[in-house]
Amino acid sequence: MGKFADAIRDRRKSRQRRLGFGAAADEPQATMLVGAIGVVEGADFCLALSEDDIAAVESANVDLWGTRLDALTAESVAQAKERGAAFVSFELDGARADGLLDEDIDFVVRLDDLRLEEADARALGSLRPAEIAVEVEFPVGLGDILNLRRLAMFASAPMGVKCPSDISAGDIEALRDSGVAVLVLGPGATAEEITAVRQRVADLPERKPKRDDGAQPLIPTMRSGTDSGTDED
Repeated sequence: MGKFADAIRDRRKSRQRRLGFGAAADEPQATMLVGAIGVVEGADFCLALSEDDIAAVESANVDLWGTRLDALTAESVAQAKERGAAFVSFELDGARADGLLDEDIDFVVRLDDLRLEEADARALGSLRPAEIAVEVEFPVGLGDILNLRRLAMFASAPMGVKCPSDISAGDIEALRDSGVAVLVLGPGATAEEITAVRQRVADLPERKPKRDDGAQPLIPTMRSGTDSGTDED
């Protein structure tokens, strides 16, 4: 597990931490990573889409960043790693199996369709990607939420989505509760917009179980044999 996967894991657990004593311990903490395409001050990570983006990341000395590969190969992964990338993003089509052998860099799988078959989603999860990047439309529809939950459940991997800078708190909460752990703001996002989205994430209410145990139907337990108290059987 690399730096990017560690950051996702630590951020998702941050709600459970006690950071100090008194009021400081109760300050809300963001439970999702908020990144940007290109270099934006205050972003949790940067995603480089071009050589110019990579040059900007290197000159700004960004600690946590990744790059999008046209094709996953051992050579392209090695090159990204040598330049300091913490993760690489790729699509399955055209990806080489040997590109996944490097254990010192994280992998983000990009999908253009949320509706994977269960077996395919489980197989994808067995690759242990740091994130599965998917596309949803905003405002987020219930159909996308159901597909997200299904994919997250079968793949058992964090989800990530590209979102607008004015994403609503309601959409963020719905995405978080459906397995999304990473938000990426598009090109042109400002430091102020990053800060605003992070604050919306931090202000989200904690997840609460919606199941009402008292409303569940009683299911009789089926056992082999009976407890009738007779010895005739």
